[in-house]
Amino acid sequence: MTDKMNSLDLAGVHHDVPAPESTIEQIKKFWNEEVKPIMVKEWVHIFNDITTLRIAIVIPLFQLTIFGYAINNEVRNVSTYVFDQDQSKASTQFLQKAEATTFFKINKFVGSRDELSDSLVSGKAKVAIAIPPGYNRDFNAGHSSQIQVLIDGSDSNVASQAQSALQLLGSSVSQDKNQKNRIGSMEQSNQLVEVRPRFLFNPNLETAYLIVPGLLGIIVFLVTSFLCSLSIVSEKEKGTLEQLLVTPLSPLGLMIGKVIPYMTIGFFDFNLSLLLMYVVFGIPIRGNFLLLELAVIIFMFSSLGVSLVISALAKSQTQASQLVMMQMLPSILLSGYIFPFESMPSIFKFIGYALPVTHFIAISRGIILRGTEFHHLWIPFLVLLVYGLVILRISVKVFKKQIA
Repeated sequence: MTDKMNSLDLAGVHHDVPAPESTIEQIKKFWNEEVKPIMVKEWVHIFNDITTLRIAIVIPLFQLTIFGYAINNEVRNVSTYVFDQDQSKASTQFLQKAEATTFFKINKFVGSRDELSDSLVSGKAKVAIAIPPGYNRDFNAGHSSQIQVLIDGSDSNVASQAQSALQLLGSSVSQDKNQKNRIGSMEQSNQLVEVRPRFLFNPNLETAYLIVPGLLGIIVFLVTSFLCSLSIVSEKEKGTLEQLLVTPLSPLGLMIGKVIPYMTIGFFDFNLSLLLMYVVFGIPIRGNFLLLELAVIIFMFSSLGVSLVISALAKSQTQASQLVMMQMLPSILLSGYIFPFESMPSIFKFIGYALPVTHFIAISRGIILRGTEFHHLWIPFLVLLVYGLVILRISVKVFKKQIA
Protein backbone atom coordinates (compact mmCIF):
# COMPACT_ATOMS: atom_id res chain seq x y z
CA MET A 1 0.00 0.00 0.00
CA THR A 2 2.75 2.41 0.87
CA ASP A 3 4.47 1.82 -2.45
CA LYS A 4 1.24 2.44 -4.29
CA MET A 5 0.64 5.71 -2.39
CA ASN A 6 4.19 6.89 -3.11
CA SER A 7 3.76 6.16 -6.77
CA LEU A 8 0.48 8.08 -6.78
CA ASP A 9 2.16 11.02 -5.02
CA LEU A 10 4.98 11.02 -7.53
CA ALA A 11 2.49 10.88 -10.33
CA GLY A 12 0.69 13.86 -8.80
CA VAL A 13 3.93 15.75 -8.54
CA HIS A 14 4.69 15.05 -12.18
CA HIS A 15 1.29 16.38 -13.16
CA ASP A 16 1.98 19.70 -11.32
CA VAL A 17 5.12 20.58 -13.43
CA PRO A 18 4.25 23.64 -15.68
CA ALA A 19 4.17 23.10 -19.41
CA PRO A 20 6.98 24.63 -21.50
CA GLU A 21 6.37 28.22 -22.64
CA SER A 22 5.12 28.63 -26.17
CA THR A 23 7.22 30.40 -28.81
CA ILE A 24 4.92 33.44 -28.76
CA GLU A 25 5.26 33.79 -24.99
CA GLN A 26 9.06 33.55 -25.25
CA ILE A 27 9.07 36.31 -27.90
CA LYS A 28 6.86 38.51 -25.71
CA LYS A 29 9.12 37.97 -22.73
CA PHE A 30 12.22 38.73 -24.79
CA TRP A 31 10.61 41.91 -26.14
CA ASN A 32 9.36 43.21 -22.77
CA GLU A 33 12.40 42.35 -20.67
CA GLU A 34 15.31 42.97 -23.09
CA VAL A 35 14.45 44.82 -26.27
CA LYS A 36 11.84 47.31 -25.07
CA PRO A 37 13.86 48.86 -22.18
CA ILE A 38 16.89 49.42 -24.42
CA MET A 39 14.73 50.79 -27.23
CA VAL A 40 12.98 53.26 -24.92
CA LYS A 41 16.32 54.37 -23.51
CA GLU A 42 17.71 54.93 -27.00
CA TRP A 43 14.66 56.96 -28.10
CA VAL A 44 15.04 59.14 -25.03
CA HIS A 45 18.69 59.67 -25.93
CA ILE A 46 17.81 60.60 -29.53
CA PHE A 47 15.14 63.11 -28.52
CA ASN A 48 17.44 64.62 -25.92
CA ASP A 49 20.08 65.15 -28.63
CA ILE A 50 18.05 67.70 -30.59
CA THR A 51 20.93 68.80 -32.82
CA THR A 52 21.55 65.31 -34.18
CA LEU A 53 17.83 64.77 -34.68
CA ARG A 54 17.48 68.00 -36.64
CA ILE A 55 20.45 67.12 -38.84
CA ALA A 56 19.00 63.65 -39.49
CA ILE A 57 15.81 65.29 -40.74
CA VAL A 58 17.38 68.20 -42.64
CA ILE A 59 19.97 66.21 -44.62
CA PRO A 60 17.52 64.03 -46.63
CA LEU A 61 15.28 67.06 -47.29
CA PHE A 62 18.31 69.02 -48.45
CA GLN A 63 19.49 66.16 -50.66
CA LEU A 64 16.05 65.76 -52.23
CA THR A 65 15.83 69.48 -52.98
CA ILE A 66 19.29 69.67 -54.55
CA PHE A 67 18.94 66.52 -56.63
CA GLY A 68 15.42 67.41 -57.68
CA TYR A 69 15.93 71.03 -58.69
CA ALA A 70 19.60 71.94 -58.94
CA ILE A 71 21.15 68.86 -60.54
CA ASN A 72 20.57 68.91 -64.26
CA ASN A 73 22.73 67.34 -66.95
CA GLU A 74 20.90 69.34 -69.60
CA VAL A 75 23.19 72.19 -70.63
CA ARG A 76 21.64 75.65 -71.06
CA ASN A 77 22.73 79.28 -71.22
CA VAL A 78 26.33 78.52 -72.12
CA SER A 79 28.36 81.71 -72.05
CA THR A 80 29.12 82.62 -75.69
CA TYR A 81 31.25 85.39 -77.19
CA VAL A 82 30.92 86.37 -80.87
CA PHE A 83 33.25 87.98 -83.39
CA ASP A 84 30.92 88.90 -86.26
CA GLN A 85 33.06 90.18 -89.13
CA ASP A 86 30.13 90.18 -91.55
CA GLN A 87 27.55 92.03 -89.43
CA SER A 88 24.81 91.25 -91.91
CA LYS A 89 21.21 90.15 -91.82
CA ALA A 90 22.18 86.51 -92.40
CA SER A 91 24.77 86.48 -89.60
CA THR A 92 22.31 88.14 -87.22
CA GLN A 93 19.68 85.54 -88.03
CA PHE A 94 22.17 82.73 -87.40
CA LEU A 95 23.03 84.14 -83.97
CA GLN A 96 19.36 84.69 -83.13
CA LYS A 97 18.63 81.05 -83.94
CA ALA A 98 21.60 80.02 -81.79
CA GLU A 99 20.16 81.86 -78.80
CA ALA A 100 16.67 80.52 -79.53
CA THR A 101 17.96 77.01 -78.79
CA THR A 102 18.45 78.18 -75.12
CA PHE A 103 21.78 76.31 -75.26
CA PHE A 104 23.80 79.43 -76.00
CA LYS A 105 23.68 82.80 -74.28
CA ILE A 106 25.54 85.51 -76.19
CA ASN A 107 27.15 87.67 -73.52
CA LYS A 108 29.35 89.88 -75.66
CA PHE A 109 30.34 90.85 -79.21
CA VAL A 110 34.10 91.36 -79.50
CA GLY A 111 36.12 93.24 -82.07
CA SER A 112 39.10 90.95 -82.71
CA ARG A 113 40.18 87.32 -82.73
CA ASP A 114 42.62 87.99 -79.90
CA GLU A 115 39.78 89.21 -77.71
CA LEU A 116 37.75 86.17 -78.73
CA SER A 117 40.55 83.79 -77.71
CA ASP A 118 41.14 85.74 -74.52
CA SER A 119 37.51 85.21 -73.49
CA LEU A 120 38.10 81.45 -73.49
CA VAL A 121 41.43 81.61 -71.65
CA SER A 122 39.93 83.81 -68.94
CA GLY A 123 36.95 81.49 -68.53
CA LYS A 124 34.42 84.19 -69.34
CA ALA A 125 33.20 82.21 -72.35
CA LYS A 126 32.73 78.50 -72.98
CA VAL A 127 32.02 78.98 -76.69
CA ALA A 128 33.44 81.54 -79.10
CA ILE A 129 31.87 82.00 -82.56
CA ALA A 130 33.71 83.70 -85.44
CA ILE A 131 31.58 84.60 -88.48
CA PRO A 132 33.78 85.40 -91.51
CA PRO A 133 33.35 88.41 -93.81
CA GLY A 134 31.25 87.64 -96.89
CA TYR A 135 29.05 85.19 -95.01
CA ASN A 136 25.85 86.97 -96.12
CA ARG A 137 26.96 87.06 -99.78
CA ASP A 138 27.88 83.38 -99.93
CA PHE A 139 24.81 82.31 -97.96
CA ASN A 140 22.35 84.13 -100.22
CA ALA A 141 24.18 82.98 -103.36
CA GLY A 142 23.81 79.35 -102.31
CA HIS A 143 27.52 78.84 -101.69
CA SER A 144 28.97 77.06 -98.70
CA SER A 145 30.23 79.30 -95.88
CA GLN A 146 32.30 78.21 -92.90
CA ILE A 147 31.78 79.44 -89.35
CA GLN A 148 34.63 78.80 -86.97
CA VAL A 149 33.73 77.89 -83.40
CA LEU A 150 36.23 77.67 -80.56
CA ILE A 151 35.01 75.56 -77.63
CA ASP A 152 36.48 75.28 -74.14
CA GLY A 153 37.17 71.54 -73.94
CA SER A 154 38.04 71.57 -70.23
CA ASP A 155 34.40 70.70 -69.52
CA SER A 156 34.00 67.71 -71.83
CA ASN A 157 30.26 67.40 -71.21
CA VAL A 158 29.47 70.99 -72.19
CA ALA A 159 31.96 70.89 -75.08
CA SER A 160 30.51 67.78 -76.73
CA GLN A 161 26.95 69.08 -76.39
CA ALA A 162 27.99 72.46 -77.78
CA GLN A 163 29.52 70.79 -80.82
CA SER A 164 26.37 68.76 -81.49
CA ALA A 165 24.09 71.79 -81.00
CA LEU A 166 26.10 73.99 -83.37
CA GLN A 167 26.35 71.39 -86.11
CA LEU A 168 22.62 70.71 -85.82
CA LEU A 169 22.03 74.47 -86.01
CA GLY A 170 24.12 74.73 -89.17
CA SER A 171 22.16 71.91 -90.78
CA SER A 172 18.84 73.48 -89.76
CA VAL A 173 19.77 76.92 -91.18
CA SER A 174 20.98 75.30 -94.42
CA GLN A 175 17.81 73.26 -94.78
CA ASP A 176 15.57 76.31 -94.25
CA LYS A 177 17.48 78.29 -96.88
CA ASN A 178 17.42 75.39 -99.38
CA GLN A 179 13.67 75.05 -99.01
CA LYS A 180 13.18 78.73 -99.79
CA ASN A 181 15.53 78.64 -102.78
CA ARG A 182 14.12 75.58 -104.54
CA ILE A 183 10.47 76.39 -103.73
CA GLY A 184 9.32 72.83 -103.51
CA SER A 185 11.66 71.28 -106.09
CA MET A 186 13.26 67.92 -105.32
CA GLU A 187 16.88 68.94 -105.95
CA GLN A 188 19.39 67.82 -103.35
CA SER A 189 19.99 70.22 -100.44
CA ASN A 190 23.36 71.93 -100.05
CA GLN A 191 25.16 72.39 -96.75
CA LEU A 192 25.30 76.19 -96.87
CA VAL A 193 26.54 76.67 -93.31
CA GLU A 194 29.49 74.53 -92.25
CA VAL A 195 30.29 74.80 -88.54
CA ARG A 196 33.95 74.01 -87.91
CA PRO A 197 34.44 73.36 -84.17
CA ARG A 198 37.84 73.37 -82.52
CA PHE A 199 38.36 72.21 -78.97
CA LEU A 200 40.85 74.11 -76.84
CA PHE A 201 42.66 72.98 -73.65
CA ASN A 202 41.37 69.39 -73.96
CA PRO A 203 41.32 68.39 -77.65
CA ASN A 204 40.37 64.76 -76.95
CA LEU A 205 37.57 65.72 -74.52
CA GLU A 206 38.95 63.48 -71.78
CA THR A 207 36.73 63.42 -68.70
CA ALA A 208 39.76 63.50 -66.38
CA TYR A 209 40.42 67.11 -67.44
CA LEU A 210 37.03 68.05 -65.97
CA ILE A 211 37.14 65.90 -62.83
CA VAL A 212 40.72 65.97 -61.55
CA PRO A 213 41.48 69.74 -61.29
CA GLY A 214 38.16 70.27 -59.52
CA LEU A 215 38.72 67.24 -57.31
CA LEU A 216 41.83 68.88 -55.86
CA GLY A 217 39.69 71.43 -54.04
CA ILE A 218 37.23 68.77 -52.83
CA ILE A 219 40.07 66.65 -51.44
CA VAL A 220 41.69 69.55 -49.59
CA PHE A 221 38.36 70.72 -48.19
CA LEU A 222 37.30 67.24 -47.06
CA VAL A 223 40.61 66.28 -45.42
CA THR A 224 41.25 69.54 -43.59
CA SER A 225 37.64 70.09 -42.49
CA PHE A 226 37.19 66.61 -41.06
CA LEU A 227 40.55 66.46 -39.34
CA CYS A 228 40.34 69.92 -37.79
CA SER A 229 36.73 69.79 -36.60
CA LEU A 230 36.97 66.24 -35.22
CA SER A 231 40.23 67.04 -33.41
CA ILE A 232 38.82 70.06 -31.57
CA VAL A 233 35.56 68.30 -30.70
CA SER A 234 37.53 65.31 -29.44
CA GLU A 235 39.46 67.58 -27.09
CA LYS A 236 36.19 69.11 -25.90
CA GLU A 237 34.85 65.66 -25.10
CA LYS A 238 38.01 64.65 -23.23
CA GLY A 239 38.19 67.96 -21.35
CA THR A 240 41.70 68.81 -22.55
CA LEU A 241 40.43 71.91 -24.36
CA GLU A 242 39.27 73.45 -21.08
CA GLN A 243 42.78 72.94 -19.70
CA LEU A 244 44.18 75.00 -22.58
CA LEU A 245 41.60 77.71 -22.05
CA VAL A 246 42.72 78.40 -18.46
CA THR A 247 46.17 79.31 -19.79
CA PRO A 248 46.97 82.90 -20.89
CA LEU A 249 46.31 81.89 -24.53
CA SER A 250 43.73 83.99 -26.36
CA PRO A 251 40.98 82.25 -28.37
CA LEU A 252 42.48 83.65 -31.58
CA GLY A 253 45.95 82.35 -30.78
CA LEU A 254 44.55 78.98 -29.78
CA MET A 255 42.55 78.70 -32.99
CA ILE A 256 45.43 79.73 -35.27
CA GLY A 257 47.70 77.25 -33.50
CA LYS A 258 45.11 74.56 -34.09
CA VAL A 259 44.66 75.44 -37.77
CA ILE A 260 48.30 75.64 -38.94
CA PRO A 261 49.10 71.88 -38.61
CA TYR A 262 46.00 70.96 -40.63
CA MET A 263 46.85 73.57 -43.24
CA THR A 264 50.26 71.89 -43.52
CA ILE A 265 48.62 68.49 -44.01
CA GLY A 266 46.22 69.92 -46.58
CA PHE A 267 49.08 71.63 -48.42
CA PHE A 268 51.01 68.36 -48.56
CA ASP A 269 47.94 66.45 -49.82
CA PHE A 270 47.32 69.09 -52.47
CA ASN A 271 50.84 68.92 -53.89
CA LEU A 272 50.82 65.13 -53.74
CA SER A 273 47.57 65.20 -55.73
CA LEU A 274 49.16 67.57 -58.26
CA LEU A 275 52.01 65.12 -58.75
CA LEU A 276 49.61 62.20 -59.24
CA MET A 277 47.52 64.33 -61.61
CA TYR A 278 50.54 64.78 -63.88
CA VAL A 279 52.03 61.29 -63.53
CA VAL A 280 48.84 59.20 -63.65
CA PHE A 281 46.48 61.31 -65.78
CA GLY A 282 49.04 63.24 -67.83
CA ILE A 283 47.46 66.63 -67.06
CA PRO A 284 50.10 69.39 -67.03
CA ILE A 285 49.87 72.73 -65.25
CA ARG A 286 49.70 75.31 -68.05
CA GLY A 287 49.62 78.36 -65.80
CA ASN A 288 51.65 79.84 -62.95
CA PHE A 289 52.44 77.15 -60.37
CA LEU A 290 53.16 79.63 -57.57
CA LEU A 291 49.83 81.35 -58.19
CA LEU A 292 48.12 77.99 -57.74
CA GLU A 293 49.99 77.41 -54.47
CA LEU A 294 48.89 80.83 -53.20
CA ALA A 295 45.30 80.00 -54.12
CA VAL A 296 45.23 76.77 -52.11
CA ILE A 297 46.66 78.52 -49.04
CA ILE A 298 43.91 81.16 -49.16
CA PHE A 299 41.33 78.45 -49.82
CA MET A 300 42.41 76.39 -46.80
CA PHE A 301 42.36 79.54 -44.69
CA SER A 302 38.68 80.03 -45.50
CA SER A 303 37.59 76.37 -45.35
CA LEU A 304 39.27 75.77 -42.00
CA GLY A 305 37.49 78.83 -40.62
CA VAL A 306 34.23 77.03 -41.33
CA SER A 307 35.59 73.95 -39.55
CA LEU A 308 36.31 76.05 -36.47
CA VAL A 309 32.73 77.29 -36.39
CA ILE A 310 31.48 73.71 -36.73
CA SER A 311 33.77 72.44 -33.97
CA ALA A 312 32.66 75.26 -31.67
CA LEU A 313 28.98 74.44 -32.21
CA ALA A 314 29.18 70.63 -32.23
CA LYS A 315 28.86 68.78 -28.93
CA SER A 316 30.18 65.46 -30.23
CA GLN A 317 32.27 64.06 -33.06
CA THR A 318 29.11 62.61 -34.59
CA GLN A 319 27.52 66.05 -34.78
CA ALA A 320 30.74 67.52 -36.18
CA SER A 321 30.86 64.86 -38.91
CA GLN A 322 27.24 65.49 -39.83
CA LEU A 323 27.75 69.26 -40.00
CA VAL A 324 30.82 68.86 -42.21
CA MET A 325 28.86 66.56 -44.52
CA MET A 326 26.04 69.09 -44.66
CA GLN A 327 28.49 71.58 -46.12
CA MET A 328 30.25 68.95 -48.21
CA LEU A 329 27.11 68.02 -50.14
CA PRO A 330 26.44 71.46 -51.68
CA SER A 331 30.18 71.98 -52.15
CA ILE A 332 30.25 69.00 -54.51
CA LEU A 333 26.89 69.47 -56.22
CA LEU A 334 26.50 73.27 -56.44
CA SER A 335 30.06 74.38 -57.18
CA GLY A 336 30.14 73.44 -60.87
CA TYR A 337 32.49 70.58 -60.04
CA ILE A 338 30.42 68.01 -61.92
CA PHE A 339 27.18 69.59 -63.11
CA PRO A 340 26.96 72.67 -65.38
CA PHE A 341 26.76 75.78 -63.22
CA GLU A 342 24.91 77.76 -65.90
CA SER A 343 21.97 75.34 -65.92
CA MET A 344 21.14 75.66 -62.22
CA PRO A 345 18.22 77.77 -60.95
CA SER A 346 19.18 81.22 -59.67
CA ILE A 347 18.70 80.36 -55.98
CA PHE A 348 21.16 77.47 -56.22
CA LYS A 349 23.63 79.60 -58.16
CA PHE A 350 23.51 82.06 -55.27
CA ILE A 351 24.25 79.25 -52.81
CA GLY A 352 27.07 78.03 -55.05
CA TYR A 353 28.69 81.46 -55.18
CA ALA A 354 28.61 81.57 -51.37
CA LEU A 355 30.79 78.43 -51.15
CA PRO A 356 34.60 78.78 -51.14
CA VAL A 357 34.97 75.54 -53.14
CA THR A 358 33.22 77.17 -56.13
CA HIS A 359 35.82 79.90 -56.42
CA PHE A 360 38.79 77.61 -55.85
CA ILE A 361 37.60 75.23 -58.56
CA ALA A 362 37.36 78.19 -60.95
CA ILE A 363 40.95 79.14 -60.05
CA SER A 364 42.40 75.62 -60.25
CA ARG A 365 40.77 74.81 -63.61
CA GLY A 366 41.76 78.18 -64.98
CA ILE A 367 45.43 77.89 -64.00
CA ILE A 368 45.87 74.16 -64.67
CA LEU A 369 43.89 73.74 -67.89
CA ARG A 370 43.79 77.16 -69.57
CA GLY A 371 46.90 78.87 -68.22
CA THR A 372 44.79 81.75 -66.94
CA GLU A 373 46.72 84.66 -65.42
CA PHE A 374 46.02 86.58 -62.23
CA HIS A 375 44.34 89.58 -63.90
CA HIS A 376 41.58 87.21 -65.03
CA LEU A 377 41.31 85.49 -61.63
CA TRP A 378 41.51 88.38 -59.17
CA ILE A 379 37.77 88.24 -58.41
CA PRO A 380 37.72 84.61 -57.10
CA PHE A 381 40.99 85.32 -55.28
CA LEU A 382 39.43 88.35 -53.59
CA VAL A 383 36.25 86.42 -52.71
CA LEU A 384 38.28 83.65 -51.05
CA LEU A 385 40.36 86.15 -49.09
CA VAL A 386 37.35 88.14 -47.86
CA TYR A 387 35.50 84.93 -47.08
CA GLY A 388 38.43 83.70 -45.00
CA LEU A 389 38.72 86.94 -43.01
CA VAL A 390 34.99 87.09 -42.32
CA ILE A 391 34.64 83.45 -41.33
CA LEU A 392 37.71 83.70 -39.07
CA ARG A 393 36.15 86.65 -37.24
CA ILE A 394 32.87 84.75 -36.89
CA SER A 395 34.64 81.64 -35.64
CA VAL A 396 36.49 83.64 -32.95
CA LYS A 397 33.20 85.13 -31.72
CA VAL A 398 31.44 81.76 -31.71
CA PHE A 399 34.40 80.17 -29.96
CA LYS A 400 34.45 82.87 -27.26
CA LYS A 401 30.72 82.45 -26.74
CA GLN A 402 31.03 78.69 -26.35
CA ILE A 403 33.81 78.89 -23.76
CA ALA A 404 32.35 81.81 -21.82
